Amino acid sequence: MSSTPGALRAPLVADVFLRDGLQAVDRDRGRDRIPTSVKLEILGELDACGIPEVEVTGFVHPLVIPNLSDADELARRALASGTRARLRALVPNLRGAGRALEAGISKLAWLIAASPTYQRLNSNMDQERGLEEGAEVFRAVSASGAEMVAAVATAFVCPYEGVIPPGQLYSLVGRIADLGVTELWLGESVGLAWPSLVGDRVAGLRERFPRLRLGVHLHTLAGLAPANALAALRAGAEMLEGAVGGVGAGIALLHPSLEFGNYATEDLNYLLLAEGFETGIDQVRLAELGRRVRELAGGGGSRAAHFLSLERYLERSRAVQAGLERTRPGDSRARHSAAAQGG
Repeated sequence: MSSTPGALRAPLVADVFLRDGLQAVDRDRGRDRIPTSVKLEILGELDACGIPEVEVTGFVHPLVIPNLSDADELARRALASGTRARLRALVPNLRGAGRALEAGISKLAWLIAASPTYQRLNSNMDQERGLEEGAEVFRAVSASGAEMVAAVATAFVCPYEGVIPPGQLYSLVGRIADLGVTELWLGESVGLAWPSLVGDRVAGLRERFPRLRLGVHLHTLAGLAPANALAALRAGAEMLEGAVGGVGAGIALLHPSLEFGNYATEDLNYLLLAEGFETGIDQVRLAELGRRVRELAGGGGSRAAHFLSLERYLERSRAVQAGLERTRPGDSRARHSAAAQGG
């Protein structure tokens, strides 16, 4: 496989703000619930930007994540809206899966953690019970004709146990694959993994489970999300996941998720476009949505929301260039005035 990113196939880009981002808003801010109508507007914008897959909600207990308490209504209205994006929903257990199927969702994502400690803190059950739930969910989903995918949280680093041993991850994925799952997302749940670690784990799973379609969910705590994304692609990952605005994190994490959250989808798309991938996603429109989402959430980690795209940044810079050239380098007041007049 070529080491040149542009020689690789463009990955599927998925956005999880409407589930993972709203989860973080609840956890960090305890803000008022975001209306269903606003969520539908965000979904409509994600769809208009060309995002191919959106995790539209999670069918969890409303007392755990109040901002997802409208999951049934949101799912039905989202499906009725005629979005082009594939809609999926998180289901932690059989009850959640039943609700999702009743609402009409045809792609369900079930989550388990590679770290036993994180699994217990995040779901209030151990891994064995979690796998039993997964088997029950898979049977119900398969019987309905819908699709179940799996996500493994803390697939690289756990905030409590540290680096997850590779054998521990491979063993868990083997049991997941035995359920019949064919699509697996690896959660870089903390933001402390690094490129060689991500690449080695993805490559190891590709070798051991060649029929599994692999994706990586990215976080930003250590600032390595872009490098981790490229490492994952070079190792054979086919999907990458972010959240518009850079908002989102697990409920069992230590650090504030609105400051160090998911890799912003607009930043991820900028990276892919810069590396020569054809994503089909409108970068400017997505970055503008990232701005609005950050205002709505009260925080976030987007970078592209500030400058939108390379082309837009250059347009603005060139608009003030003549004014800047007429000022002296040390005259900061005049330079600020010239920039304000041009921008």
